[in-house]
Amino acid sequence: MTIGLGIILLVLGLILLTSAVDLPDEVANAIASEPLGWIFVIAGGLAIVIGVLLSVNRSQHTTAVEHRQYEPGPYGGPQGPYPPGPPSQPQGNYPPAGQPMQGAPHAQHFGAGHPGGRA
Repeated sequence: MTIGLGIILLVLGLILLTSAVDLPDEVANAIASEPLGWIFVIAGGLAIVIGVLLSVNRSQHTTAVEHRQYEPGPYGGPQGPYPPGPPSQPQGNYPPAGQPMQGAPHAQHFGAGHPGGRA
């Protein structure tokens, strides 16, 4: 924003300095265009310089790098080999794939017997 404001002030100051635009007589008699032009040129130049300095200051950043050391785990690395193999022993009381569980009702529908469920 400061760079854009600086450019606008600089252009207005140069217009007033060079008398590129004829001001109405009421305005020309009320203000001195040459000193006002110099003020605008100086203010515009300062705004551009401040804008560039702020932009450079904003773009500088630091990067933190964190290094961690792990003790070897039970599988050789910090988290074991990837992808992990199948478990050596089955976990839980689940039957092999494709076989029904013992004692499981086969004709039961989800929601049956519940209020609002299907029968």
